[in-house]
Amino acid sequence: MTAAENKEFMDAIFDIAEDALQLETAADRVRCCEWVRKLVSLPDDNLESAKMRNEYIQYLRIMVRFGFLHGIFLKSPPPGEMRPLAESLGVVISKSVPDLPSVGPIAPFLAQQSPDGRAYLSIKKIPERGIFCYMAVAPEIIFEEKERPKKQGVNSPNGH
Repeated sequence: MTAAENKEFMDAIFDIAEDALQLETAADRVRCCEWVRKLVSLPDDNLESAKMRNEYIQYLRIMVRFGFLHGIFLKSPPPGEMRPLAESLGVVISKSVPDLPSVGPIAPFLAQQSPDGRAYLSIKKIPERGIFCYMAVAPEIIFEEKERPKKQGVNSPNGH
């Protein structure tokens, strides 16, 4: 873990410690404590696991700051390894909105990355509903050359 990730994590822990007493219920305070303990126990030996841990702690920090917990933080943290935050939130959302397709890998209709590797666009067709469009722009390269998704294009003139 880099010093920046470690500082970000520790700053969030201190903020949560200050604000946790303002949570609405004793059950929320207990749940918050369980999540902090879980996140502190996660390995931080590589950058990816440190970033994942920081995503969770920052999300928890926001909720605690506003005085209530919701979503994934209403239950105890799962035993063992944790999923990335986006995947955990996707599971919660898919259970709440039954019309959404199941959680899992999505084969994009179009996936394109800028030549400098700092922007990424993906489009997925949602049958009879429209499209889902995702765009990410970052100051640093999003994917290293070996991780970069293969470019895909439209398969036919009418887009199917």
